[in-house]
Amino acid sequence: MAVSDLYVAQFLLDATQAAQPPLEWQLEDGGVYSAHLNGVRLSLFHARTMGWSGLCLSFSRGDEVAHIEEPRPVALFGRKFRNEDEERLAGALKELARAISSQCHLRKMRAWDLRDSIRESLYRRILFPDADRG
Repeated sequence: MAVSDLYVAQFLLDATQAAQPPLEWQLEDGGVYSAHLNGVRLSLFHARTMGWSGLCLSFSRGDEVAHIEEPRPVALFGRKFRNEDEERLAGALKELARAISSQCHLRKMRAWDLRDSIRESLYRRILFPDADRG
C-alpha cells in the first residue's frame, strides 16, 4: 500500500509540533528549511517556475530524491483545487511551513535572550567581583 503525500506532510507537521522532542528544523541560506529524520534529509522551500509559485518538500538520502509539491490551483484567482485531497495537501504544506518558521523564530529569540543574560552575568563578574562571594 502506497503512502500518500498528505499523510507524510501531516506526519511531519505533527512531528514538528510535538512537545518532546520535536523534529528540529534549521533555516539555511536561500530561505531553505532543513531537518534530518531517520537518515533522510528533509528540505522545505518555496519553488518558483514560469506560471507557478508554491511550496516544495524534498526528501533525499544519497542519490535517492523525492518531492511533494504544493498542488497548483485550477482557478485563475483564488485557491480552487481539482479535488479535496489536493486542497488538504496544500493546507498541510502551508501549515507545516508556518510551524517550521515559528519553531526557527522562537529558537532564534531564545538564543538572543540567553545571549543577553550571559553577557549581563559576565559584565557583573567583571565590574563587581566580590558580589558573588557573599
